[in-house]
Amino acid sequence: MLPVTVRRVFIAEHRVDFRKGLDGLLAEAYRIGAQPYDGDCVVFIKRDRTQLRALVGDVLGLYLVSRRFEGGRLGALLAFTEPPRARTVSMAELSLLLEGASFTVHKRVAAWRRGEAAKIIAAGAIID
Repeated sequence: MLPVTVRRVFIAEHRVDFRKGLDGLLAEAYRIGAQPYDGDCVVFIKRDRTQLRALVGDVLGLYLVSRRFEGGRLGALLAFTEPPRARTVSMAELSLLLEGASFTVHKRVAAWRRGEAAKIIAAGAIID
């Protein structure tokens, strides 16, 4: 794909004017708190869900990736909000989104931490 290390992936939940170019989308990314030059990827979805644009960069510059869905609309369950907002998704969810698949994550599994395993073992929750 692109020679960029993606740190975080944001999906903008507000409507964005798709006539904006690179600088306009960069301003929108800053409004939601993303840092594209530090490896944040921001995905903007068109109002009619027939197109998306992803803005990602590194220290050398920015990439603007555009995807138009010819066969229909994007199936993402996304309600556009009025104030500028974004939610984070995983790289796997980004791949699904770029393929045009619909996805919904209701609850994610908590990340493993070293101290958490010791507490569970001490409580006797793990049986051999």
